[in-house]
Amino acid sequence: MPFFSIKPDGGTQAGPGHGWRMVALLLASGAMSVLVALTNGNLLAVPAGCVALLFLVLLVRDLALGIYVLLAAALVLDQFLVIGIDSAFSLDSIKFFLNLNSTTGLRALVFNPVELVMVLVMAGWFLRATITREWRLYPVPNMGVACLFLLMLVFFTSYGLLRGGGDWKAALWEIRPLYYLCFTYFLASQTLRTPQQVRICVWIVILGLAFRGCQGCWRYFITLHGDLGMLRAILGHEDSLFLVTGFVLLAAFWFLGYRGRETTVLFWSALPCLLTFVWNQRRVTYGVLILCLGGVVALLPRPQLRRAMYVVIPAVILFAVYTAALWNGSGAKAMPAQKIKSIFVKQAGTADDSSNEWRKLELLNLRATVRAYPQGIGFGQKYLVVVPYADIGELFPLWNYIPHCAIYWVWVKTGFVGFAIFWLFFGVALVQSLIDYRAIRNPYYKALTLTVMMFIVGQLVVAYYDLQITYYRNMIYLGIAMALGATVRRLDEALTTAQAQNGEHGQ
Repeated sequence: MPFFSIKPDGGTQAGPGHGWRMVALLLASGAMSVLVALTNGNLLAVPAGCVALLFLVLLVRDLALGIYVLLAAALVLDQFLVIGIDSAFSLDSIKFFLNLNSTTGLRALVFNPVELVMVLVMAGWFLRATITREWRLYPVPNMGVACLFLLMLVFFTSYGLLRGGGDWKAALWEIRPLYYLCFTYFLASQTLRTPQQVRICVWIVILGLAFRGCQGCWRYFITLHGDLGMLRAILGHEDSLFLVTGFVLLAAFWFLGYRGRETTVLFWSALPCLLTFVWNQRRVTYGVLILCLGGVVALLPRPQLRRAMYVVIPAVILFAVYTAALWNGSGAKAMPAQKIKSIFVKQAGTADDSSNEWRKLELLNLRATVRAYPQGIGFGQKYLVVVPYADIGELFPLWNYIPHCAIYWVWVKTGFVGFAIFWLFFGVALVQSLIDYRAIRNPYYKALTLTVMMFIVGQLVVAYYDLQITYYRNMIYLGIAMALGATVRRLDEALTTAQAQNGEHGQ
């Protein structure tokens, strides 16, 4: 008799097999004893193991729980600590992106909780499929291209490590995020199946971004007493791009006519999120915000586009006046204008100018590497440094493995073939999102699809300047977002079919 069984509605119910329960408890007790022994008597290993087992049981009940955990962690937890910030308003004690060997003392645990959750989701899916005998996978439009992309990553990881001088630790740091992108895309596209699951994911995004907005305001007003000083960020670099997705989602909901509670919460959290966005000082995301909001407006259906112009035209005029008035200004109120100015006008002696010069020299070295190794050097290999610049190894030990321009980084590591597959993967995703957006009728799902499309565009633009496709959080968030895009198209088709059938029955 089974320990538990799957009910017809997808839930679970307890089975009467007391013998199996005793066996399971004995096995669990033995496993915990072994775990304590392996960790040299670390008693925290027992509750941690119990949590993992409980999590696995809950996953069998609802596989989407793993996706919720990954999405929430990507939005509210930091991969890297912000230098110069010491704030109580943080979750820094949760080491979700840190390898378990550094927190448990077990050297063999060279994986982190992200990977553990992914493995547990796959194990939960296998157990659920075994119990229900349902092995069906949902078809995803560009899954074939995604598999090709994954195979390309595997090949160039092996290629880089087998070449002379390959460093497996460097390769692991380089390639982990893109593997996360592939696995979260696959797992989320197979586990997010109902409208409720989609809405939970959207709420996680909305509340996660609201938390980040409030966290940024706390750090500015309470921790820093309203003075950034020499700080160039108050949150992680990736948080600025995440906040852009919140602004885009709000605009999409508003212009496409969705007025649910999600729109209300996004509206009231917009001010702290905007202030945090400005104080985080990521110049490229200023341009990404304008580009993505412009994309939302440009893709609106004609009736909504006319109404949007009453908001867009005054906003553009006010922004132009503000930028012109504070083009040579100073202080906090002129910060956005000065960041925009630094992109177009050389400002000698400033940190922004130094950053620009570093990127220019970096591009020269990347281009030299592409010319010398057109087939790619593989992951775990250093790119060539033919034009020397400052060694920042103390701040960033992987500076000659991972450059700022992550787009060129892909070309350097994988050559022309891998670079073409990279663009094929994201290009197909964008085209499919556009096709889905045109076909979807439900305003909620339509706004989500438009947001996902703009997120992909924004991520690619940011990656050219700020290496964010090598960040764990970005790729987890992006992979789940892309899967949401595939899910809402399927849900919208089912909703449209149901409405058509109800219409026929009504007639």
